[in-house]
Amino acid sequence: MNQILRFLPLSLLVVLLDQATKYWAYNNLRFKPDVHIVTSFFKLSYAENPGIAFGVLSDTGGNLKVWLLSGISFIAISLVTYFVFNASPTKKLLLVALALILGGIIGNLIDRLHLQVVIDFLELYVGNYHWPTFNVADMAICIGAGLLSIDILAEAKEVTAEIDSIKD
Repeated sequence: MNQILRFLPLSLLVVLLDQATKYWAYNNLRFKPDVHIVTSFFKLSYAENPGIAFGVLSDTGGNLKVWLLSGISFIAISLVTYFVFNASPTKKLLLVALALILGGIIGNLIDRLHLQVVIDFLELYVGNYHWPTFNVADMAICIGAGLLSIDILAEAKEVTAEIDSIKD
């Protein structure tokens, strides 16, 4: 249990970094022109996302949507927390992945509860193709999901190798 608790400060770090950068974006980018960091690739562009990932449900209006999306976030937080506390302390990659995902979910939930939207301000683009604007919480969730995928694939490979050794 104590070993698992070592990974939760990573969640807190994600939340703090996410909220600090969103606060900065709100005060320095809102109602101002985009800031091009790397021409034709990366810019800071303030956006408010009333939906979920990549703007899904953005067109749906009302407080019901805010509460529905917040409810989904609370369920996700509960599930991730359950998996954190039930994971083996030796599964370090899994615990890092879950800590990143947890921090990202909480970071975006804070925005949704406080502002009814999620602040996004990082934008990658090439020519006319623009990746949807995102934030630090979104990055943490995506990186965590990638690490989780690697952990699952490594686990599957170990199980397959074990099964193969039993067959021989």
